[in-house]
Order: sequence, then structure tokens, then C-alpha cells
Amino acid sequence: MGSRRRGEIRAPRLFAAWRWTRAFALLGVSGALFVGCSRAGAGARGPSAGHPATCGADETREYYCDDLLPLTSAISAPAPYEACPASIDDPVGVYEPAPALGLFDTSYTEYTRKRAPPGHSCCYSWCSRVKLADPEAESVQTACRTATAFREEYCMAEPEGGTSLSAGGPFERCPLAIVPPAKAVFSSPDSALLDFQLTAAHRGKGQVDCCYAWCSQAPPGSGLAKGKH
Repeated sequence: MGSRRRGEIRAPRLFAAWRWTRAFALLGVSGALFVGCSRAGAGARGPSAGHPATCGADETREYYCDDLLPLTSAISAPAPYEACPASIDDPVGVYEPAPALGLFDTSYTEYTRKRAPPGHSCCYSWCSRVKLADPEAESVQTACRTATAFREEYCMAEPEGGTSLSAGGPFERCPLAIVPPAKAVFSSPDSALLDFQLTAAHRGKGQVDCCYAWCSQAPPGSGLAKGKH
């Protein structure tokens, strides 16, 4: 089926096991947890069928794809995706509060099905509020000097409506500092600053993301200190 695209959440999923296993795999290396990200090049969209409304300022777009939805529904998605419901209740996301409804997303469904033809996924999206942080805030997780420290990274969709805490050009729509969603990372810091180099690397791949990096600490007694095997 190929690798999962960044930001895509698929059902079913075991969140607890995923968080710990993924976090420990990041120890001593540069990891990447791309949850809650948007597709590249997201533009303004109206709330018509198959095109959820454009997200506002300080909001990122989340996606949910499922291959196991019922083949018929009272209200279907637009052609040629009539087998997909036009919306789903309580979609799985990483931001709080969770949305009550996810609307069918034609563009992301197209992308997903082309990636693994013939493809049967039905994809949905919604806007989630990003928690902004004080860029001057100190955090016990900002230092990477201890033996149990490891780098974490989190990339999200560039807010379609911009941000009230801009990092400035060339990433003026990216918040300068955020609190990463706890569900998406091993340990969420008080404040994570925009990583300009990582963000630029994503832009070079056509991914319109805002990327953040910080250092987390492995639990005491875990045996996961740097230099240990």
C-alpha cells in the first residue's frame, strides 16, 4: 500500500502503543511525527460539497481516511465518490477539542487513491485550533545536553488563514512558537519554536508545512541514554 502520507490518520489506530514505540525510536536521532498536517498547496476553499471551508487564522487542517466505511449512506459524497458518506461523526484527530464532524475532502481522497490504485479510501478534513506559545518562554525540554535527551520534530499544515504570531518572511503564515499537540508527540514542551531549516526542507519538497523542533527527555531508568544499546 506504500507509506502513509504525513498528517494522515487512518482507522483503526492504537494511539498509546504508537506514542511510546515511536518516541523511543527517535532517541538520539532526528525524528519526525507528522500528524495534523495538510496536503501541499492548500488554497482557499468554500464549504460546498467535497470542499470543506477554508481554515481561519491560527487553525491547521487535519485529515482522517478510512477504507472500511459503509458502501451506502443517506447523504453521499459527490461523484465519482458516491460510495463515501458526505461526512463522518467524531473523526479521530490530535488536537483538542475533537471535532463533531469531518467533511468529505475530494482533493485528499483523490490523492490517497492515486497513491495506491485502485484505492477505496474515503478522506475527510476539518480545522483545528493551534495553541500558540510565548517564544521567550523557558522550558526544561529546550536543552539537548543531557544523556537522556532526544530531538523531537512536529510539522503541521501552514494555517490557511495565517497567524496572529507570525514568524515573518518567508514563513509569515507560520506561528513563531506553538505548544505541539500531546497526542502527536512523546513529550509536548511548553513552547516549541519554528525550525526554519526543517520548514524550508519541507517547502523544497512541495509540502506547505510549518515545522517545529525541541528536545525531550527519556523516562528515568529507561536505559535509553545516548551511547547505550
